Amino acid sequence: MLNQGDFNSYIYIPVKTNDHVRKKSQACFELLQKLVEKQLAISKDEEKATNPHINQREELNAEEASKHVFYKLEELNKCRKKTKGESNKKDFKNDIHITISDPVQIKKHMITSFLTKIREELQTQSCFHLFFKNSVDLYRSHKHTKYFCAYSVPSDQQETHLDILLKQIEKVLDKFGLTNQYANRVCHLSLAYTDINLEPLLEESQLNVRDTFWPDIEKIVEDNNLSSSSTPENDEFCIYVNRICIRVGNTVYESRFKNLHDDLNILQSDESGDSSTE
Repeated sequence: MLNQGDFNSYIYIPVKTNDHVRKKSQACFELLQKLVEKQLAISKDEEKATNPHINQREELNAEEASKHVFYKLEELNKCRKKTKGESNKKDFKNDIHITISDPVQIKKHMITSFLTKIREELQTQSCFHLFFKNSVDLYRSHKHTKYFCAYSVPSDQQETHLDILLKQIEKVLDKFGLTNQYANRVCHLSLAYTDINLEPLLEESQLNVRDTFWPDIEKIVEDNNLSSSSTPENDEFCIYVNRICIRVGNTVYESRFKNLHDDLNILQSDESGDSSTE
């Protein structure tokens, strides 16, 4: 059935905030800050070719870069100033998440059946731990307006856990005449982003600017001035996945996964229901 219109909707895995996630966020933020500084230096070199009097001190690049790098986790953007027209209203209870389905549009009268079908399809899905790569990757948004530093899900984890989940979601989308454009992409957790165009830096680093994903992006940062939180670590980074969320318009619904101890679980607060890192 063809079902286009009315409500913008998409599906994602929520990620609970804790100290480990904050530490990984800092690593992504600091690495992205260095990438933006290098990009600004390239831009200044191009300007200096036509105007030799331009001041090119590194601290100026760092100061300018700080205005264009942001955490995905809003609580960490302590010094960020809201731009004109930007709403203070929070759209999500969770600032960070793993996208399972790109935005699709469904009609109002189909919302209930859409949610029911998803829950039916996932009724046997069990909770699981999802591990990430230890290195940071760079992603570009669909509209090419932002770049994200993120931790990607390795192929073995994707095959074991997420491919099955994606197929289940795609099965429901197909029934409603919808297509998941996200299906063949690497699942990842974005933790920092910039609105600076990094294409010249990627090109200078001999990377394919037509790609939308560049693994192990820290390789193109030549200096060793990153803090310990920005460098690869040996500690494992994983989250406990116990549900998916379905956002329909401004309303977020959830579909919980099977847990052997469900009968013993009593939620004490909203936070206790979130996915968590361990």
